[in-house]
Amino acid sequence: MEKQKLVEIKQCRAILFLLMLIAMTCFSTTLKAQTRTEYRAFWVDTFNTALNNHDDVLTIVNNAKAAKANALFVQVRRRGDAWYLNSLEPKPDFTPIAAGFDPLAHLITEAHTNGIEVHAFVIMGAVWNKNPTFAPSATLGPPTNPHHVFNLHGGYDSVTMQIVPGPNNWLTRTLLPDSSASGIGFQGHRFGSDFWLDFGHPDAEAYTVNVLTHLVRNYNDLDGLHLDRIRYPELSVSGQTPSTGINIGYNSTSVNRFNTRFERSGNPAPNDPLWSQWRRDQVTNLVRRVYLNSIDINPELKISAALIAFGNGPTTEASWNSAESYWRVYQDWRAWTEEGILDIAIPMNYKREHIPLQAMQFAQWNEWTRNHQYNRAAMIGQGAFLNSIEGTLRQTRHALDPSTAGNRSIGIIYFSMATTNVAVTANPLSIPPGQDTPARSFAEFASSLTTGKSVSGTTHYEDSTTNPTSIFSQTANIPFFSWKVAPTKGHLMGFAKRADNSVLDTATVTITNLDNGSTRTTATDGGGFYGGVDLTPGHYIVKAVLNNETLYSCGADVSAGTVTTADLQPVQLCR
Repeated sequence: MEKQKLVEIKQCRAILFLLMLIAMTCFSTTLKAQTRTEYRAFWVDTFNTALNNHDDVLTIVNNAKAAKANALFVQVRRRGDAWYLNSLEPKPDFTPIAAGFDPLAHLITEAHTNGIEVHAFVIMGAVWNKNPTFAPSATLGPPTNPHHVFNLHGGYDSVTMQIVPGPNNWLTRTLLPDSSASGIGFQGHRFGSDFWLDFGHPDAEAYTVNVLTHLVRNYNDLDGLHLDRIRYPELSVSGQTPSTGINIGYNSTSVNRFNTRFERSGNPAPNDPLWSQWRRDQVTNLVRRVYLNSIDINPELKISAALIAFGNGPTTEASWNSAESYWRVYQDWRAWTEEGILDIAIPMNYKREHIPLQAMQFAQWNEWTRNHQYNRAAMIGQGAFLNSIEGTLRQTRHALDPSTAGNRSIGIIYFSMATTNVAVTANPLSIPPGQDTPARSFAEFASSLTTGKSVSGTTHYEDSTTNPTSIFSQTANIPFFSWKVAPTKGHLMGFAKRADNSVLDTATVTITNLDNGSTRTTATDGGGFYGGVDLTPGHYIVKAVLNNETLYSCGADVSAGTVTTADLQPVQLCR
């Protein structure tokens, strides 16, 4: 009863806040031109931007202010390590973080003082990126902390210098032979410089969820959680196509689970449709679990992800299945936005505007993204590190324009604050065209956004006749999300476990609204977790079926804006 009252109070406050916001907006338009509402953000990667002391934090925040940005997506988990003190993972090796200094906490304080949001940017799949056969150093060796996830669950044997397979090995792998040309090493477990977790291993998934929920719980002023590398690694091997599939995901535990579920044996073929969907499901299961557990802790937290947008963008509904995100790395992010397990979809639309083919691809991905937001939102991820300032300004305007169907994104995010532009020879976008444009400073980039000109005012980065008003001439309000501010839907999650506490792995789950009879179908993951997002408030019962076993929840009440936990068990245990 107390919980229900709290929910009702929160809903009333949200509605009052929304009405007040609308009233203030209407009032302000009678006094001056309405302030724009959009995200203007930067990815801040800690490979290239220092975040080790208070001066580093000030530099990041001051850069954002200079560009009239209102959000920072800052990398605080790079390779199984933490740029925050209250963490389940160790601090990064060979990184001079000041003693007792908490980079994330200090950044949140300083950014919020200046009206800037902070989203914790976390690498998901890739957990180590140095050759472990060498002694530890800034560029080589295994992690120095014995409790690092790679040391505990990477399967590396320092005597044989081999990766040992088995249930304690959480890494994904390919069955293709090692090859320096394709970047495969360590018996198929290393891709380029990185070792990746396989989220088809239930313990790897649970570990990752625990790390992130610990972060969310202990940094409750955080504005968002941003998931990167939430997929399988891409393989650049000739002969791999949508029809042949990708030879990835062959962690032995994941394969054994697959074979148990579908009564198979051996290694499934890369292009086996069931195996392809299995791999997509393992990634989707993790996103769903992170989403529900995070908003259970902090309902106002915004969950986003950096999403693959390689090559041509889909131009029809059917062509999504040929997008590399879907078939190459098994990241079905269209399904995530449609289900509602992301608040913000952020495709990494990294294309060079001065190359016509890539400019066309940039336009295709923009069009697709803006038209596939469903009941959530999307922001365009722009590759400033590939473009001249002139190219980025042009792409920014395209990203903020409506689609042909009239749909808009909620803003733009630049990769990255460390590299905001590059030199371009015979730049067709320079003023006048055809000049060799050099790499410029961050100050020049910020000035181009806010004035359209160089810091000195002598160089025009945009045609002042065509674009008399600079892109970020005014500051911008941060968008608000109706499903956060004034929610009308609720959510369910829980575990399906037998009486002996073992889980129902990949069981079919039916969520039934007992008030109106509507149903939702989903499945459990390898840990027995299920979740249902955006359910109409009411009274529910949940059923999980696996072969000849059936588990039920007791009755569960779903309220708007909250996550209800309803675990499943043998019906006789329900009281």
